Amino acid sequence: MWQQRVFIGNMQRFCLVEIGSATSAGDVLNMVDGQGALDQTPGSGGWMLWEVSQDFGMERPIRNFEMLNDVCGAWNSDKTINLLVIKKTLLAPLLSSKAIPSSSPTCRGYVQWEYKRGKWQKRWMELREHSLWLSKRDTGKDATFLCSLNNFDAFYVTRVHKAPKPYVFSVKSTDSLTYFEDTSDYVHVFSCGESEGKNWLEKILLARSYVLYQERHVVSASAAAAATGGSSSASAALQRSGTRKRPAQPLVNVGAPKSELTAPTTFEPAAGSLLARR
Repeated sequence: MWQQRVFIGNMQRFCLVEIGSATSAGDVLNMVDGQGALDQTPGSGGWMLWEVSQDFGMERPIRNFEMLNDVCGAWNSDKTINLLVIKKTLLAPLLSSKAIPSSSPTCRGYVQWEYKRGKWQKRWMELREHSLWLSKRDTGKDATFLCSLNNFDAFYVTRVHKAPKPYVFSVKSTDSLTYFEDTSDYVHVFSCGESEGKNWLEKILLARSYVLYQERHVVSASAAAAATGGSSSASAALQRSGTRKRPAQPLVNVGAPKSELTAPTTFEPAAGSLLARR
């Protein structure tokens, strides 16, 4: 357990909450709401906890079922500049556990990709198989793997960027920066039109929600069933159906063996034949 400041709204006030290994973002919202710090007046959007990554100038909404130990554990412990903020957002219904899609979303289109700080290239980007791929042409034949949403998430870029398009967003690793030999692989920044950028953000956030649900529910349920030796719907679906026995029968029809063939008892050779001469 540790104590964490959670800022509210415009960051002029905060609440102090205790966070443990099993504390989710939804638990923090309930604790802060229990202190009477959240205004429940009906309005647009809903309250969500946000991760503010000030070292990279970006932020993202934290889903209510995400564990804060994983979120805060990826922060740089040498710098205490990242923080948690509660604020209202229209993404709250989209990122709820009830809105998790039944399959991983897909998306494709041209974006400007910052391949080097201040240097941009036009690339065709595809979101498929909860991963991002880049290629020079929309055929996708030369597509190269960029990152997987198993350990990346979508972020709003809050720091001013000199970008070729008006809307800027990014995907950043949810792991610690110390795991990366090349820091350029840790965060990827994109630029495009506003409507396209918002659509990209929603699709990537939903794809990440799908991955988290699969990890926490489907995989964990299968592992628990295997550990206990019990049967579950997942294991039952993987059971092999019993082999049906067929009656024994020959592959081809064969006649009676030669020993069973009956020979004629009398034999009279035809007149004039060689046998008749003997």
